[in-house]
Amino acid sequence: MAEIITKPRGTQDIINQDKKYFDYITDKLRYYFNLYSVDMVDIPSFEETKLFVRSVGESTDIVNKEMFNLQVKNEHEQSLRPEFTAGIIRMLIENKLYASPDLPLKLGYFGSIFRYERPQKGRFREIHQGGVEFLDNKLSLQTIVECISLFYFCAKAIMRSDNLYISINHIGSEKTRETWKNELKKYFKKNISNMCVDCQRRLEQNPLRILDCKVKNDIEIANKAPTVDKYLSTEEKDEFENILKQLDNLNIKYVKDPKLVRGLDYYTGVVFELYEKNGDVSLALGGGGKYQNLTKDLNGPEMEGIGFSYGLDRLCINLSQQVKAEIIKEYSNDFYIYSFNKSDKGLLKVNLLSNYIQENGYSTYVCQFDKGMSGALKQATRKNSKYILFVNEDLSLELKNSTTREQEKIDEISFKKNLSERKY
Repeated sequence: MAEIITKPRGTQDIINQDKKYFDYITDKLRYYFNLYSVDMVDIPSFEETKLFVRSVGESTDIVNKEMFNLQVKNEHEQSLRPEFTAGIIRMLIENKLYASPDLPLKLGYFGSIFRYERPQKGRFREIHQGGVEFLDNKLSLQTIVECISLFYFCAKAIMRSDNLYISINHIGSEKTRETWKNELKKYFKKNISNMCVDCQRRLEQNPLRILDCKVKNDIEIANKAPTVDKYLSTEEKDEFENILKQLDNLNIKYVKDPKLVRGLDYYTGVVFELYEKNGDVSLALGGGGKYQNLTKDLNGPEMEGIGFSYGLDRLCINLSQQVKAEIIKEYSNDFYIYSFNKSDKGLLKVNLLSNYIQENGYSTYVCQFDKGMSGALKQATRKNSKYILFVNEDLSLELKNSTTREQEKIDEISFKKNLSERKY
């Protein structure tokens, strides 16, 4: 028996209802990105490996353990992208977008990233993301708050939930973080022999990464470590307080988390993650933050940026059953057409009707002529069709509302008039 080829571990086929959920999420993102005047861009799904090493950081798990490196003959080392920001900044520099007279730039994206890690619920090796990057010579408070506002309100619209909140922190400048790192190193040295192998490696490379450890014993030790707020400058504290005041004004729910650092080395200043409270559990849906030196580190001009990304897989998994049912209804088929007249005239009538319905912006599904009435009605239900349009033997029409179950005869002129007036 021939071998059946299956999808790679940690990937997924997005089909049937799940595809409708994904389409709903991306449609909402596009709508909100447009509201905030975000310009969409596409970038390659693989780049030179050194781009990610220089931007994400050699000490991160992403570079050390999770990169998908490609074997390319006679070329520089290349890798599938493990995140978007580095590629966006490379694009900005290469195409000289920084010279635009219309700053800040607001750039949005959709696509896959790739991380070699152990697959589990909500965590894949191919991860679907959507996000933005706002960039300027120097970010204003307005731009920072606008980015966080988009992050929060777009997710709230997608999830249709009042249980969302942002976990937020200010991790300071590189100078502030160096002071904090030194204090963390002193603290963790006393406990490092009791911590995992990864934490022992991180102690020398970057002690901030220890705060990301998911080992229970290590979490308990990290919870007693010095927090960054003790080392922030007056200017940094003021910036953070001003951001929080603006979030209060916008009724954006947040909690301050002095241990939040995010997993990438380029972040400076404010960082944040989005959670949905579900009982006693908080589920992470996305995250982001501000970065000050990334364009300069990649040999571009000095610019500041702030951005975020959602895990579309996470958003999809955490949609409530009620929201999923509403999505299926919203993304259902408009008209299911069944003809009792199986002649060439019946076929012509069905095709003309279907074409006219589609021209007026409604979707149609035409039942195959060899399918019986019983099977057709079951298929219309499976397609979540809002209406069933019957073409009778004499080519007259009857319309059934699938929700109310009401069925009535309707002349073709009235039916077409209702379509053009968007009455269905």
